[in-house]
Amino acid sequence: MTAPLFGLLIVDRDPLTLRDLPGLVQVWLMDAGGFAMLGLAVYLLYALRIPKEQANSSKDRAGVSGLMLGAAALAILCYAVLGFLMLTRKGGEQVAEYVSDPGAYRKYVPPALSLKPQSLALTLGGLFAVIGIGAPFVGSLLKLRSRRVFAIAKLGFKEAVRNRVFLVFLFFLVPFLFPANWFIQIKPEDELRTMIGFSSLVTNLLLTLPAALLAALSIPNDIKNQNIYTIVTKPVERFELILGRFVGYAGLMTVALFGMTTLGWLFISFGTTIDEKAKEETFKARVPLYGQLSYQSRRGLIEGINAGREFDYRKYIGGDPATSQRAVWNFDAVPSTLSNRPADLPVPLEFTFDIFRMTKGEENKGVDLEIRATSWQAAQQPPADPKDGVWRWTDPAKEQAYKKDATELVRKLPGVTAEVAESNPGSVLSRAKPGTPAWAVVEKLAETHGYYEATGKEIFDYHPDSVPVPAGLFRFAAQGPGTGVEGKPMPRLTVAVKCITRGQMLGMAEPDLFLLEGDRSFTENYFKAAVGLWCRVVLIIGLAVCCSTYLAGIISFLAALLLFAGGYASDHLTDMASGKSYVGGPFKAMSQLLKAEQSTAQTDPNSAITGAVEGLDKGAAWFFRRVINMVPDVYSYSWTNHLSEGFNVPAGALVMNVVVLFGYLLPWFILGYYLIRSREVAA
Repeated sequence: MTAPLFGLLIVDRDPLTLRDLPGLVQVWLMDAGGFAMLGLAVYLLYALRIPKEQANSSKDRAGVSGLMLGAAALAILCYAVLGFLMLTRKGGEQVAEYVSDPGAYRKYVPPALSLKPQSLALTLGGLFAVIGIGAPFVGSLLKLRSRRVFAIAKLGFKEAVRNRVFLVFLFFLVPFLFPANWFIQIKPEDELRTMIGFSSLVTNLLLTLPAALLAALSIPNDIKNQNIYTIVTKPVERFELILGRFVGYAGLMTVALFGMTTLGWLFISFGTTIDEKAKEETFKARVPLYGQLSYQSRRGLIEGINAGREFDYRKYIGGDPATSQRAVWNFDAVPSTLSNRPADLPVPLEFTFDIFRMTKGEENKGVDLEIRATSWQAAQQPPADPKDGVWRWTDPAKEQAYKKDATELVRKLPGVTAEVAESNPGSVLSRAKPGTPAWAVVEKLAETHGYYEATGKEIFDYHPDSVPVPAGLFRFAAQGPGTGVEGKPMPRLTVAVKCITRGQMLGMAEPDLFLLEGDRSFTENYFKAAVGLWCRVVLIIGLAVCCSTYLAGIISFLAALLLFAGGYASDHLTDMASGKSYVGGPFKAMSQLLKAEQSTAQTDPNSAITGAVEGLDKGAAWFFRRVINMVPDVYSYSWTNHLSEGFNVPAGALVMNVVVLFGYLLPWFILGYYLIRSREVAA
């Protein structure tokens, strides 16, 4: 496939929310604190060895306060406690265990707050180290003046404009000058999706590369041209040079991004003719409500079937009228947007499933599903008989009451015989359409009993579809305490999917089914997605400016690009850090390249060379585990897939993007502060 299909949004990580903030702060203190302790130790050894007779300027640049010494002592104490706990194997593990499997799908789980002794010792040690190394930095911040920072930022902005850097952004017009279908074959419904993806790529390149180059060359060029001497001789803080350059270039790129985003939106909305199918699929912003997926059968919870796909993102259930296997989505809460929905406005249940065919089946025919949505009051359970594929209510009395009411209400519908109403009222209700008398019965039963079932729903491979769910079901599910046996909390709502067609398998991942809370504006979504790109641009500007405080311009540019590009290889770096990659580590790969061997070739475990290579790979894994968090999380700032597939970009996730961005840049700014303070740049 040249482009993803409509609604096929692969979610390998949930957007970060404020609930994840405590765990993220703890991990930040662990990681940043470790580097802060290393920097603090180096700084103290350097500062304390300066002789008394040395120049006062050097003493000022290498000052040591009592707060720094006290924080360093407390940090060393905490790390000593951590070492004791690790040696005695007490207090839990603070390092997560990586699992590497070439066919396994691993969903990113945000770190949770841990109160185990080892985690607390590591967190407190990092906190004291950050306080120690950050004390002079905070003191310098208190001396900052916005007027001076703004003046330096304005200077950088004007220099970039005089250099005509903005002319580079005119290349952004290229994707919109010619229709994409002139060059590649695109399905009509993929036209807008392709245009968004291509324009996002061009925008990313045209912003990040010039931004990194400008920021990396700024301070080195000031030193080379001796412009900096006229600044540092004034009452200006050294860090104001860094902050001013950062703010200036970030402001310039923000203006450029806003202009490019506005221009792209104008072209999409008014400047080109887009197929109506493409607009119907992409020109919206769905607000989905996801549940937790599990696979169940008469044996209880099961893992789901691995069909042998190369990308093990989905698991499968077998298809048969008598199968007890179900894919079950549990929704712990019912938002007010659904529980307060009018009775005449059903809630769409949208889904996109994969069909793995064990037999050829009938031509131009999909597979049939049974979809059952129930509230916590109408809990279901699998059958005990292997030949019985029908799930029944855990409370038989409630099931009989539902069947009785369903029979009486269906009997009153026009055109329904008494025989059908008595023998199979569900066949009438499952075919009901919103706005019909039969749907009014469905709505009333759902609000009274918390049960709805749609049977015989035909779907096709990777083809999006939906079924309406009566709004009364959500009102009923929102009532009561939501607890079951022994007061244990239960999911407010459950959706169970069964594949009826024999000889076929139905595959799904957790995001493949969701309840649609509503739709938002494509325009709003378009500009929200640009915030993620803004975070990437600000990220690379911050890295380049901080590196340029000590390195030459081109070296700073390459260093910033290397760190930024490392974010695109985060999965590979994680495998290398785990030391359990199925292809081995870097030294094993080098050995196999030199010997012209395949990565799957067997090695002699008793060979001295094999032992040496494995030892070097273990050392490399240890090194990558220490530096892996220096690589920025670039993927978390990408919202192009949400935009192109027509899904809403959560505003809360954008706030967390900004929080994580500045949390990542803060240690780099502290490093830049020390580096520029240690340089002799005065005339």
